[in-house]
Amino acid sequence: MKNSKLVNRILFIIFLTNIPAFLTLLVFFKEGLSWILGSLISGINFWWMSREARKQFRLHQNQARLKGFKSFYFRYLVLVVYAVLVVILIKPNILVFGLGMLSAQLAIYINAAFQAIRTNKYFKE
Repeated sequence: MKNSKLVNRILFIIFLTNIPAFLTLLVFFKEGLSWILGSLISGINFWWMSREARKQFRLHQNQARLKGFKSFYFRYLVLVVYAVLVVILIKPNILVFGLGMLSAQLAIYINAAFQAIRTNKYFKE
């Protein structure tokens, strides 16, 4: 599978996890909003990381190392500032917000499990 297809599939899975959060906003507003805000920054961070990795693919080793170093710390600075602002201004459920911030990693595991099941010889017809 091409990298762009994988990134799009991961972002789609993250979007799918937001559907139940949107549907439960009327009943569990704080938890639903916490998940949405966490998964939003998680998806943006994952997309940003994949874009930066694609840009650095054809650079020389020293250039790629320096750009990767700068990109990594700038992305996580943005992530920390966003998280602090959300916690201070919106006061979400911290546990659900943190799990939402892990939604890209969860989506990667879900995709890997799906691919393993799909290619397993016992599940083929």
